[in-house]
Amino acid sequence: MSKVGTRRVALPLALVGSAVVLLVGCSGGTGQVTPSSPNLSAPPQAATSSGQDERAAVETAYSAFWSRTLQTDDEPEETWRAAMAAVAVDPQLTTTLNAMRTQKQAGIKVYGDVTARIQSVQIDGASAKLSDCQDASRTGQADATTGDPKTVGVPRNPVAADLKRDSTDGRWRVAQVAFPGGTC
Repeated sequence: MSKVGTRRVALPLALVGSAVVLLVGCSGGTGQVTPSSPNLSAPPQAATSSGQDERAAVETAYSAFWSRTLQTDDEPEETWRAAMAAVAVDPQLTTTLNAMRTQKQAGIKVYGDVTARIQSVQIDGASAKLSDCQDASRTGQADATTGDPKTVGVPRNPVAADLKRDSTDGRWRVAQVAFPGGTC
C-alpha cells in the first residue's frame, strides 16, 4: 500500500472520466483534513530492466500523477500544462487541465489526503495497466472562498489507470484514468 500524501483531490462529479473525478463527490461528510506536502519536484522515475523495478517505476509514476494533479491548481494557471506534462500525456493531460479550469471557475477547492492501494500492475512493453482501490475518505471539495467543506470522499474507490513509457526519457506517465464504479 503506498501513501500518496496529497492535499488536493477531486473535481466536480459532472466531469466523470477526468483525472480526479469521483474521489470526493460520493458522500456528504464534512471532516476537514490537515494538508500534507508531497515532493512535487520529483517526476516519476525512469523504468529499469527488472520486472520488480519496472513495476515500482509504474507505481511511482502513478503516485506522482496524483500528487501533481492534486496540487497544481494552486499555482498560476499558465504553469499548469508544464507541471502536468511531467506526469501525464494525452488524453489524460488535456482532460485533467480542462477539469482543473472548470473547478476553478466553479469556486471549488479541495482538501485532504488520498491513499493509493495499488491492487495490480500489468506491463506490456511501453504500456501498463494499473488497478487501484483508492482511499479518498479524508478528502473532499470545499468552497474556495470560505473553505467550508461540501463533500468528503469514499474509502474504497476503484480506479483503473493506463500509463505509457516515454521513448525519449524512459519515464512512465499517466495516459488515462477511469473510475469503473462498484466496490473494491
